[in-house]
Amino acid sequence: MATDEEYKPSVEETEGRAPSRLDTDALCQKLKSWYKQDIQHVLEWRKEAREDYDFYSGKQWSEEDINFLREQKRPVMTFNRVAPLVNAVVGSEINNRREARYIPREIGDAEANELLTSAAEWFRDQSAAEDEDSDAFEDSVICGMGWTDTRLDFDTNPDGAPLVQRMDPLKMAWDCNAVKPNLEDASRLWFVDEKPFSEVKEMFPDIAPELLHAGWAKSLASDPVTPHDQTQANFYTGEQNDIAEQYSNKLCTIVECRWLERETYYRGPDLQTGEMREYTKEQIKLLEKNVPDFRYAKQSRRIVRRAFIGRDILGEPDRPLVPAGMFGWECVTGYRDKLKKQFYGVVRPTKDPQRWANKFFSQVMHLLNSQSKGGIIAERDAFEDDRQAEESWARADSITWAKKNSLTADKIQPKPTAQFPTGFFALFNESKEAISQVTGLSPEFIGTREVNQAGVLEAQRRQSSLNLLASLFNSLRRYRKRQGRVMLYLIQNYLSDGRLVRIVGGEKQEYVALTREGITDVEYDIIVDDAPTSPNEKERTFGILQQMLPLLKDYITPEIGMEILKYSPLPATLVDQWIKKAKQAQEEAGKNPPPPNPEEQEAQMRMAEKQLDMQSKQQTAQMKQQSDAIGLMVQQRKAEIELAVASQKAEIDMQKNASNAVFNAIRQQNANTKRVRVDK
Repeated sequence: MATDEEYKPSVEETEGRAPSRLDTDALCQKLKSWYKQDIQHVLEWRKEAREDYDFYSGKQWSEEDINFLREQKRPVMTFNRVAPLVNAVVGSEINNRREARYIPREIGDAEANELLTSAAEWFRDQSAAEDEDSDAFEDSVICGMGWTDTRLDFDTNPDGAPLVQRMDPLKMAWDCNAVKPNLEDASRLWFVDEKPFSEVKEMFPDIAPELLHAGWAKSLASDPVTPHDQTQANFYTGEQNDIAEQYSNKLCTIVECRWLERETYYRGPDLQTGEMREYTKEQIKLLEKNVPDFRYAKQSRRIVRRAFIGRDILGEPDRPLVPAGMFGWECVTGYRDKLKKQFYGVVRPTKDPQRWANKFFSQVMHLLNSQSKGGIIAERDAFEDDRQAEESWARADSITWAKKNSLTADKIQPKPTAQFPTGFFALFNESKEAISQVTGLSPEFIGTREVNQAGVLEAQRRQSSLNLLASLFNSLRRYRKRQGRVMLYLIQNYLSDGRLVRIVGGEKQEYVALTREGITDVEYDIIVDDAPTSPNEKERTFGILQQMLPLLKDYITPEIGMEILKYSPLPATLVDQWIKKAKQAQEEAGKNPPPPNPEEQEAQMRMAEKQLDMQSKQQTAQMKQQSDAIGLMVQQRKAEIELAVASQKAEIDMQKNASNAVFNAIRQQNANTKRVRVDK
């Protein structure tokens, strides 16, 4: 068995074989070599991330500075301006939540699949995914990376219960070569956790206890240059009979690795239906023997493999329940440091201004405490009675008597007041304002600006701050698309077993059995859209509706009014009660229609007579218009005929005149010929 100190590439690895094809020892060696490469890149990020979390929680002084100030008996002042900044960004996400919709990729009209979309809403509702996503987004705002795990929980439900869980970013490690947002180009991910020994033993009951603890991972995390796998002397000792009792309070480090590798498969036509399907290598060999003209294609795809690692590989590597090419662990990244290939959040640029603001506050308190705050300096013989001077000095209705000629000799002088260095307060104010300047987030966005200004101007400044945060929200949008793919895969393949899903749409709420029919044989596009029930979206929508209602008041029916109520910022319970009562009133009105009112009937009859009279007049006018049009057409036709006759008559007269002229010319020629003959 290879020891953990070696970290040498195996023969199988140098040959380029897939990790899953390696034996246990070679696979363990390869995974540990990967971890050694990745952890060196992650440790630098973790150092900054821990400091980011400290600044957010108010721990903004280093231990050296605190000890130095305490030695000088100076106050340690902390005015946390970072937390409101982060809370404002996270609150903006909570008030503008989004949801995923599934649109089938088919020919024709593209409408969202109501059943799948409602199933995704049910999935997120059952797992409290909105809260977990907000926690992960908060991590990305603070330290630049937030993680969630989307999976099925078989501990609480043997058929699998939806689960979306936030993961601690400080326990994650990733491919050191990944540079894309949300680590979409990562080829491997790691989760290093410490669990009670009894829990790990329940997960792997057939593994020897001394192989469960991944001490090498903790060693690499503390010293990645010289790793070792020497388990603590007091961690695993004694007989295995009393192992559970002996280590019940111990924490065991366990590493979970998920990596991508290529899988070869074959596609060809089905012999019965002719549709394309997948075949195994053995099936292809059999078909080549029996069907000489059988054609197929050899293809490859990326799949995810998973392994748990203690001292060695624990159990057999398997495949998690995730779609092809995805890990199930989804990351939300912040701003990107392209040189270091790392991500950071909003807190990092605010740390230096926050440090200087704290130091200026501490310096101000020190100067105020160490200098005088009034009083006088007097010599011992400056007053006739020292006690009387002490009692009367601070009283406005008394006189403090001094000795003769003592005032002219300057024996009594006021104490010097505290003098701050030139430009001290200018730098102090600059350090406070720099926190907003380095992030670009205006005080209007945070809600701390106390000034009377137009609401439009304040809204514009808030919007400009949101523009600066667009990259963070864009990463969140990409995360929701990828998470939507994972949920779609789980719903189609594992949750479509007939369980009931509540569908809310139109004017009804109903439970529908989630089955495979109609949702497994179609490809879907995932659209991330604003959730219409988010507070800010409802306020914006209702504000627009208020402006449109005066123009549409004549076209609003009770049904439209109930739909408008759904988008009002009123409490959802109150809106549901109103809608239920309105539906009940409509149903009762349909069952028991009110008796007709004679006045209304008479008015309706008069209205009907007027409508008939108007229709008769309209028909008469239309007939007159048609008659006039026909007469005009007849006159036009008559004029055209007369014009044609005159034209033909003129043409005949012209032809007749031409014929007469030709006849006269011939007769004149004949007469001339006869005259010539007579003369001869």
